Amino acid sequence: MRDTCLSEYNELVYDCPPGLPAVGATEVGLVSLRGRLGTGFRLAGQSASVLRHNPGLAVYPLVGGVAMAAFVLTAIGGFVATGGSESLPIVLATLFGVYVGTSFLAAFSIAALSWAARETFAGRDPSVTGAFRAAAGHLWALLAWAVLSAIVGLLLRALEESSDIVGTIITALLSLGWAALTYFVIPVIVFEDAGPTTMVQESGRLVRDTWGESIGSEFGVGIVSFLLALPGFVALVAVFVISPEGSIFAAGIAVAGLVLAAGVLAGYTLGAIAKVALYTFAREGTAPAEFDDTVLERGSSRA
Repeated sequence: MRDTCLSEYNELVYDCPPGLPAVGATEVGLVSLRGRLGTGFRLAGQSASVLRHNPGLAVYPLVGGVAMAAFVLTAIGGFVATGGSESLPIVLATLFGVYVGTSFLAAFSIAALSWAARETFAGRDPSVTGAFRAAAGHLWALLAWAVLSAIVGLLLRALEESSDIVGTIITALLSLGWAALTYFVIPVIVFEDAGPTTMVQESGRLVRDTWGESIGSEFGVGIVSFLLALPGFVALVAVFVISPEGSIFAAGIAVAGLVLAAGVLAGYTLGAIAKVALYTFAREGTAPAEFDDTVLERGSSRA
């Protein structure tokens, strides 16, 4: 078994050279965890730099969000306008249709963003119509993914609601595993024209090759997204506390809502940019010019 040491830069070193004391498994785990989180934050920062220089990338999740809101409102409005139904199968079918529709619109917009991000990495200036046209070229695969994710999501929700605390914990672990396994599904569909039978399998292989960076990216971007949305949430709470009625309340809600939406929008965009960068690194062995190769190499199976 190889000894593991800490370098003067507090990084793990295998096959310890003379003069460096070996460290135990617990310390190795803690250092590795810190390294993954650090990688995630660096990826989030580099993705933010890409977005800052290419703000048009935020258009795609914005269009997707507006489309999803319109779809949900239309579906609910139509259901109510027809008098609804007391039939459980009809209600469940309606909910499933809404779930699939929103999943598809989200996947379609992220597919367009993924294509545009890779064009940006290549030094080209992608057009909005070109990006959505590229996503439309994979329409059926994206629809199949939406149906699959909706089925899995509903099954996990049913398991959670029908279980005790142990079942809830198991459901949470299954949800995390599914999210990790399917992390690269959208890039695999867009860039490899993968179909329903291979999209999850290929995504799983990519996650295996970049597992540390994938997990770190999710945590790093997730925390950054939370911090971006936090001012809007705080502003909403402040509006309700300070002025719970009148014109000031309406104006405050509008401003706070816009700040919150901007934070969420930025978070979704950063996540997609980081994911495409990781995909590019996993497939090509080098990161886009906007990202640091050494950051992605740490913890990768390539290292």
